[in-house]
Amino acid sequence: MRNTIATIMILVMTGGTLTGCANLFGFGSQSVTVNYQDTKWCVPRKLKRVLRNVSRRYGPVTVHSTKRGWFENWRKGGASNSLHLRCQAVDFSVRADPASVIAYLKSQRAVGGYKYYASGHYHIDTGPRRTW
Repeated sequence: MRNTIATIMILVMTGGTLTGCANLFGFGSQSVTVNYQDTKWCVPRKLKRVLRNVSRRYGPVTVHSTKRGWFENWRKGGASNSLHLRCQAVDFSVRADPASVIAYLKSQRAVGGYKYYASGHYHIDTGPRRTW
């Protein structure tokens, strides 16, 4: 058993071909694609990490909204104290089962608020733990 785990670890670390077993242990080699259609510089590092992990798990992620000015926020129906105003929120989409994605986001310590909208977008932020 110990030799098997060591072999898997070596193959994973050296780019070996045992990716099926590696994925079982969470060491997948799936590509990461996060496409930003809004300002990337504004996204906190911990939310960027969550987005990369979502992409690794579910496929390409498209970020639709990060930083908003007060007028854009008002026009989109955002709360007057929206975390988008302070570069602490992200709206994105990914083609995956919404229940699975929400469960995954809920399990991430870096995510405070999270929500799935019927339009197919997800919201995550660094605020207190909540959904609405």
